[in-house]
Amino acid sequence: MAGPTGAKIAGETAFEMSGITVDDVDACEIYDCFTYTVEITLQDYGFFKPGEGEDWFRDGRIEPGGGMPVNTSGGQLSEAYFMGLTPLTEAVMQIMGRCGKRQLGPETNTKRPEIILCNDNGGILQTHSCYILRRL
Repeated sequence: MAGPTGAKIAGETAFEMSGITVDDVDACEIYDCFTYTVEITLQDYGFFKPGEGEDWFRDGRIEPGGGMPVNTSGGQLSEAYFMGLTPLTEAVMQIMGRCGKRQLGPETNTKRPEIILCNDNGGILQTHSCYILRRL
C-alpha cells in the first residue's frame, strides 16, 4: 500500500485532537471484522512498529489484566456483530463500570479504565474512524 492508511491518518488525528499518546490509553475496542484487522490497526495507531505485532500480543497483553486489554467483550468475532457499534458499546460500558464479570478494574487485576480508544473501519481498511473516550 502506498502512502498512509486510513487507520494511520485517523489515529494521528484522534491523538492530536485529544492531546494524549498511546501511553495514556488504558484499553482498546477495535473493529475486528477479520482477525488481522486488530493487529494492523494497532500497528498503524503506533502501539508497536511493523513486524513487532507477534511479540506485542504474547503473554496475555490484550486480555483483561494484561498491559493493554483489547476487545474485552470478545469483539465482533467472539461476541456479536453490531457493525461499528460493538467497539463503541463495550467502551461506553467499560467507562461506566457496567460490564459485570468482564469489567476492567480490581476484579480483573487491572485499573478501571479512564481512557479507551475505539475505532471502526470500512471497505478494505480504507475508511476509518478513531475516537477516544475519557471517563469524567
